[in-house]
Amino acid sequence: MKIPMHTVILTEIKKLRRYSILRAGLIVVVLSDLFAFAPVFANDGVRKNFTLVMNNILESNCTYFFPSLILLTGGFLARREYTDDTLKNILAVPVPLRMLLSGKMIVLFFLTVFFGVLSGLMGIILCFAASLPDLTLPLIAEWMSRIVLGNTFLFIALLPLTIVSVFFVNAVYACTAAGFVYGFFATLEGARLNYYPVKAVLILFDPQCGAGYDFVRYSKEAACLSLLAVLLISVILFPILQPTGMANGVKTSKKDARPKGW
Repeated sequence: MKIPMHTVILTEIKKLRRYSILRAGLIVVVLSDLFAFAPVFANDGVRKNFTLVMNNILESNCTYFFPSLILLTGGFLARREYTDDTLKNILAVPVPLRMLLSGKMIVLFFLTVFFGVLSGLMGIILCFAASLPDLTLPLIAEWMSRIVLGNTFLFIALLPLTIVSVFFVNAVYACTAAGFVYGFFATLEGARLNYYPVKAVLILFDPQCGAGYDFVRYSKEAACLSLLAVLLISVILFPILQPTGMANGVKTSKKDARPKGW
């Protein structure tokens, strides 16, 4: 009997209660928001308001904290089946390995949206506690949408690396480090960055992206084209990659190897 995808997704969501990944994600969200909120205390002559803080949160999420969080979480979801030695039991149900990994990536997408919502809500709470001006309902709705959509499209920008992180359990930490560098380069400015996927997310959702720079003009059309290309690469990459570190999805050790002869 074939297991439907929604059953795989619900099972993966239930597993999250046994893992510490939600607590780790919450810590990253708090750090990202506090990092973005810190300039409020700077005496630099810049007007401190709700828009400034939420703009900083969007940039902080996309360039510093969320790329590593998404890749580490995706790799963790896949790696746990391997380290806990539960994969052989799951595949006996049977659930095809590629279907299982697809379910984990869908759950990762939901977690990315969830962390984005938490980040936006915490930013609103910080601004309210600091009594910053311009904290109005229309601006709250606008910036919540920008942050959540920004994190959602960041998930697309990271898809190729996420697929590698999920398929190759030994490459999780390397992909996480690569994700940090990948996000950091989006803090730079330049016309060529129109086609840089993480920068494309900021071009689409950060109204201050490129502001104050006379030498660069960013194009939302180019940004959309860049993200579409990444999505297409991911669609091609997912069915052709073969997971490594496992034999048919199950770890085989010398102890479990079948002895020769009778």
